[in-house]
Amino acid sequence: MMTTPYSSQKVISLACDLLLEWTGFSLRETAPQRIAETFGRRAQRLGYDDPMAYLNALRDLPPTADEPQQIVNLITNGLTAFWRDTPQLSALRSVLRHLHAPNTLEPIYIWCAGVSTGEEAYTVAMIADEESIPIEVLGTDVNTDFLETARRGIYADWSLRRLDPSRHHKYLSAVDGDHWRVDHSAFNDIRFAHHNLLNAPPSSRHPDQRWDIVLCRNVLIYFSDNATTTALCHMADALSEQGYLIFGSSEQIYPEDLGDNAPQLRPIRQGGGFLYRPGRSRTGQTIEPGRWVRENDAPLPHIEQPIDLGSLEETTSDVRDNNTVLTLLDTAAEHLGDGELELALACLEAALGYDPFQVECHCLMGTVLRSLGASQQAIEAFQKALFLHPDHWFAAHHTATIHRTTGDLDAARRAFRRTLDSLDISDDPLDTTHVLKDVIGSLARVRLQARRQAEAFLRQYGPIS
Repeated sequence: MMTTPYSSQKVISLACDLLLEWTGFSLRETAPQRIAETFGRRAQRLGYDDPMAYLNALRDLPPTADEPQQIVNLITNGLTAFWRDTPQLSALRSVLRHLHAPNTLEPIYIWCAGVSTGEEAYTVAMIADEESIPIEVLGTDVNTDFLETARRGIYADWSLRRLDPSRHHKYLSAVDGDHWRVDHSAFNDIRFAHHNLLNAPPSSRHPDQRWDIVLCRNVLIYFSDNATTTALCHMADALSEQGYLIFGSSEQIYPEDLGDNAPQLRPIRQGGGFLYRPGRSRTGQTIEPGRWVRENDAPLPHIEQPIDLGSLEETTSDVRDNNTVLTLLDTAAEHLGDGELELALACLEAALGYDPFQVECHCLMGTVLRSLGASQQAIEAFQKALFLHPDHWFAAHHTATIHRTTGDLDAARRAFRRTLDSLDISDDPLDTTHVLKDVIGSLARVRLQARRQAEAFLRQYGPIS
């Protein structure tokens, strides 16, 4: 652990530099002290003399090496769903109709950048199938765990909560009572690949290797200005001359605010959705539902407020505003007290965008996700907490009970053993939490309950094999 404020600050500075280099994420404005604690625990667990030795070793590794990739997977947010952000999906449907040439089998090439666990790519394919438009979709992400889920194509009810029953029945088949597999020929031309938006863009299979549509929703909000410029340049370069760039409903990109190196992009409005086109594309068309509206030849005016954000089905919090993680935790706790789980989840997601090293946020998010029936996402949240704090009995216990419920007895056995080992450590990580100890009630009672459940399970099913 750190011995002086100077050494702690040095760890924070170098860690922020590495995270910015690997992902484009900017944490320097918040400079969370938990970075020093996290890298200190990780260094100790891996046998390094101190955190600086660990960070210097990381600096010598490529971002795709195992240890850096684990950290990248930790700090990236993957909460999403099928049919998310209806206004932008409506804009996408209009774009597909416009780009499609009748009586041709030539597909429209679509790149879903920052695809997370894959729901967006499959949603895009559903829309294209409903319009009888051939497409090829590439979904990319920097998080390898997310890509495994995307390729597997099996989702729990929580991921399907916005999908209407007719589409659910048409495009997915049951795996068990709580999980569904994407199962339709519309998904045959979807592929997934690992990619970092700070690197050169992937090529499409079109002869010119460009993309007709690039979707990058709720990704750039975490980036520094320089990283945003780099990513925008890559995406703009990858677009065909008449291509379209689609962000999230609550995201607006102002290239003029990003410096001379930012690409020229023209905003295009479509009802409740909006998108961008390359500056080199033809002006004169704004997409509106059901009709085409001719404009003057001059570029479209700057969109200050394209829509009433309060009317959207969801919004994305700005991770660089003046709210603090503690304020977001307090608000999440209030929502939990009122039974507003989705609102609590939104606060926790915003808090982790502000500081992904906040163990308490991951634990609370796991608890909320479990209550919402999202067992796999809950396990991932608790696993992130355990990566940050390996002796966190609360995260280990919840992981164990989820595995027990889903029938994975070997995983449950390991997690219950870890629960007991962590409970035997004198320092309780919940003693220093901001709201978690209040949310769960009597800490002594919960600790005792966790110990009894772990001991009972291990008596019944035996020790770890």
